[in-house]
Amino acid sequence: MNHWITVCDFPLGQDLSPVADFIRRHQLPLRITEENNHQVVASLAPQLVDPMRQLLARWQEGAVDLAQVSVHVHDNAAQPPPVSSAVNAQAGATDERDTAEGTRENTPEDSQQHPQQQTPEGATGEVTAPVAGVIPPWPLRQTPVSLLLIVLCFIGWFMLRQGWAEPLVIFPQPKGNGALPGSTLGMHLAQGEYWRLWSPAIVHFSIPHALFNGLGIWIVGRSLEARAGSLWFTVLVLISAPAANLAQYYTSPQNLFGGMSGVVYALIGCALVIQRWQPRWRDVPVALLWLSVVWLLVCMLGVVDYFIPGGIANAAHVGGFAAGVVLGLAFCLVGGSRYFAPPPKNTDDASHHRRQPF
Repeated sequence: MNHWITVCDFPLGQDLSPVADFIRRHQLPLRITEENNHQVVASLAPQLVDPMRQLLARWQEGAVDLAQVSVHVHDNAAQPPPVSSAVNAQAGATDERDTAEGTRENTPEDSQQHPQQQTPEGATGEVTAPVAGVIPPWPLRQTPVSLLLIVLCFIGWFMLRQGWAEPLVIFPQPKGNGALPGSTLGMHLAQGEYWRLWSPAIVHFSIPHALFNGLGIWIVGRSLEARAGSLWFTVLVLISAPAANLAQYYTSPQNLFGGMSGVVYALIGCALVIQRWQPRWRDVPVALLWLSVVWLLVCMLGVVDYFIPGGIANAAHVGGFAAGVVLGLAFCLVGGSRYFAPPPKNTDDASHHRRQPF
C-alpha cells in the first residue's frame, strides 16, 4: 500500500504554480493538496523527501529558479554501474487541471487515466540544484537598488558626454593637499552642495567604464541585496560611496575622478567577510572575489596607469574596500550573516531562517 509522505507545506495564499509546473514537467511522484488550511506537497518516494524539502526551502527564499533545476534517479541495484534516468513516476502528480490557487486529491478517475508507476527499488532520488558558485537568477523585484545603481552608471556617462556632469563632481584642487579649509571640497560644502560627497560615483568616463562597474554590481550587489534586503544594501552604498570619494580626493586632490568602482569594491569587501562567516555561501564565486582583490593590488603598483588614459582611482578602490570590510564585519556581528546560511533540511526550521527586513 502506498503512503504519501509530507515534504513541506505552504500558506493557502502562496502561488505554487512554479512548483506545480516543476512536478508536471518531470513527472515526479509528488502531489499538492489542501489540508488544514495549508497547501501540502507530498511524495510517494521516500528518497525524494529530503532533496525536495531542501530544494523547495531554497525556492521559497528566492535562491533557486525551479525552471532551471533538473531531476534524476539513480538505480543502485542495476548492473552495469548506475545510469542516470529521468523520474517518470506520475502517481499523484499535479495534472494539467490543477492550479496554484487550489489543487485537489486524485480521484479514482484520475487513477484510471494515470496508472501509478513505482520508483525502482534501491533507487535514490537526486534533485540537482544550480551548481554551487553559479550566480543565482534573482528576480528583479528583489534587487531594485542594484538595478538603480547600474542605470545610474550609464546616466552618469551620458551626462558627462553631454557636458552636464559639472554639478556631480568634486572640482580638482589646483594647489595644496586638499585640506578642507580653503579647498574646492570646502567650497562645495560651504555652498550646501553636500550631494557631491556621493555624486562622483555616478560619473563615468566611457561606456566600458560604466559597463564593468555595472557588471560588478550585477554579480556581487544583487546577491547581497537579495539576501540581506534593500534597506541594509542602501546603507552599505550610502556609506561606502563617500568613503571612496573622500579617500580619492584627499589622496589626489588635483585630479578629477568619478566612477562606481569604489562602491563595487565595498561590495567585494563585504562579500569576503560574509563568506568567512558563512563558508558555504557561494552565490558569488570565491575565486572571482579574490581575483578582484589581486586586480586592486596590481593597479596600486601603477602598471595599469600606462594603459588607461587618466589612470586608476586606486585610493577610491581601497577606501571603498575598507568601508565594505568594516560594514560587513558589523553586519555579521549583529547576526546578519544568518541570511546567507544554507537552508536547513527541516521545513519547520526553514521558516525561521527566511529573510526578514533588516
